[in-house]
Amino acid sequence: MRALTFHGKQDLRYESVPDPALQAPTEVILKVQLAGICGSDLHVYHEREKGLDPGTVMGHEFAGEIVAAGREVKKFKRGDRVFAPFTTNCGECFFCRIGLTARCSHSRLFGWVQNGMGLQGGQAEFVRVPHAEATLLAIPENVLLEEALLAGDVLATGYFCAERAEVKPGGGYAVIGCGPVGLMAIIASRELGAE
Repeated sequence: MRALTFHGKQDLRYESVPDPALQAPTEVILKVQLAGICGSDLHVYHEREKGLDPGTVMGHEFAGEIVAAGREVKKFKRGDRVFAPFTTNCGECFFCRIGLTARCSHSRLFGWVQNGMGLQGGQAEFVRVPHAEATLLAIPENVLLEEALLAGDVLATGYFCAERAEVKPGGGYAVIGCGPVGLMAIIASRELGAE
């Protein structure tokens, strides 16, 4: 398959890499139909974040269609449209059970491989998704891929910011920085009633 891979500071390459394969019965392989670029991808690109192995497939914002599923995956089937948050989650640990899935004890960030350990990302034709039933979310028929892609990271992060700021109906708030997450924080704040 073709994928966007990291090879060092300001050195990304679109190249052929091996197709992912199922490694556990709880995984799926997703045909990526849409992928985004996050500000944290840029941190890696400029080496403000270090440690990524050369050859790592980048990206943790993606949506697409399931093309293969492990035998224990019952919630999804081939052909289902899904999107993923930026990390995997097991659905069973303490943090998952209380709704803090980004803090999952078994979580891994898509697009981060360090010292040979980690998970390849979604800026590729295909991506392997561990713990598929807990990690993935189905895309309803009336939702566009572009809309679902936003929900996986930037909208969720913006909403989290608005929620943490305790936005109340009728209140006035300022968002410092109007990149993608800042814009989503504004949208989320408006939805929560901010003026």
